[in-house]
Amino acid sequence: MEKSKNILTKCVVILSAIINVVFLYFLFKYKILPLGYRNGLLVFLGLIFALFIYLGFVKKKNTKALKVASIIFLLILSLGQVAFMSYARKSIKTLEEINNKTTREKSEISFVVLKDSKIKNLKDIAGKEIGTAQSFDKENTDKAFASYKKDYGTELKSKDLTNYQAVATSLLDGNIEVMMLNESFRPLLDESIEGFSQKTRVLDSILVEGEKKKKAEKEQVKENQSFNIYLSGIDTYGSLSTVSRSDVNLIVSVNPIKKKILITTIPRDTYLSIGGEGDKLDKLTHAGLFGVDTSMKSLESFLDVNLDYYGKVNFTSLTDLINTLGGISVDNPVAFESTHGSYYFPQGRIDMDGDMALSFSRERYHLQEGDFDRGKNHTRVLTGIIRKMLSPEMLINFNQIANIALESVNTDIGYNKMIELVNKQLEDGGEWKIESQALKGKGTMGLDSYLMPNANLYMMVANKESIKEVHDKIIENNK
Repeated sequence: MEKSKNILTKCVVILSAIINVVFLYFLFKYKILPLGYRNGLLVFLGLIFALFIYLGFVKKKNTKALKVASIIFLLILSLGQVAFMSYARKSIKTLEEINNKTTREKSEISFVVLKDSKIKNLKDIAGKEIGTAQSFDKENTDKAFASYKKDYGTELKSKDLTNYQAVATSLLDGNIEVMMLNESFRPLLDESIEGFSQKTRVLDSILVEGEKKKKAEKEQVKENQSFNIYLSGIDTYGSLSTVSRSDVNLIVSVNPIKKKILITTIPRDTYLSIGGEGDKLDKLTHAGLFGVDTSMKSLESFLDVNLDYYGKVNFTSLTDLINTLGGISVDNPVAFESTHGSYYFPQGRIDMDGDMALSFSRERYHLQEGDFDRGKNHTRVLTGIIRKMLSPEMLINFNQIANIALESVNTDIGYNKMIELVNKQLEDGGEWKIESQALKGKGTMGLDSYLMPNANLYMMVANKESIKEVHDKIIENNK
């Protein structure tokens, strides 16, 4: 009987030792916890197992109570280690999926006619010239035509009018009967052509998917070096794969050594070169229609700063993230009522859930300086999110937050950079200093627009002094 108990004790010690080695390997492989914490655990667990090996294999006589206590302790420790690895592995797997997932952009392509057109359905457009904007959207146009031929057995005729504004104008003037419209461009037409959506109707729409694009491997910023993240907020609900304008444009500059964060707001109507190509002048929000890379190149050229990473969110992901965090607190300097959701925001500190924060972020008509003040509110919401994510609640809900990120956040920030920042916060603790700035300029009408060449659009021409000040503060924050 005594011999069997000794065998049981030795088996538990051996099994626990194996789990312990796997546990320590897991911590070091994925860099979970700061290095000092990991080394401390290595020493602590090593001493514990040295003691139990001595009790189980060297010391000949142990009391029954000591053997039972040893077995129970080792079993609890092993179960705890296995549970921790299981919990952490889910988060790690999710973060790895975020970085490795392929993206396939989706565009809704509609066949549009005048409101009183006699054309009733897609069968009726066979044999008619379809107005298209091949210069901007050739790939989507070709795929929509191919889809139509597959469904109806007829090849459509295309009349290329270069851009969507020219196509829409031609439709309204009666020069063509049908136009093909990428719905991502509809807000631009409604902005430049009064009553466009009211004067037209959609026969039907085709969902066109782009080619799968795996995120390109990029060099990660080295440990403890400062970096800049471009945050793009697109004006859609649902999937982030939907092509859309970038209505929120923020640059988050992070200095991990000095624990400083600078949030720079760039107004959506800022007049600049799309993609950094000098002859393609337009407002920043339109750059989003060509993808997040184009928005980044536009800002890098305009401000002469390097953008190391990006993060892309939309209305849905913002709401879900804030709700998962348990809400955020925002300091509101001026009371106002929002036209989005009919919320009233009093002056002072306000606790917000996701829907309130979205409404707070979208309002501009009831703010004295319109879009400029809205940009400040974007910064206040982001500050609330950052402060909440640096709190202990973030660690408790990390799996849930990671799952939301997988579905609703598109980013190229690597796992090692994410865990590095988490570890630094655990190791150093303390508050981060968060500051903000905004690009300033003067609103004007009548400037050339690359996407809408004949439209009289509102643009914001940035002050040269403000451009220099924004550039200098980003550089200074990162020193």
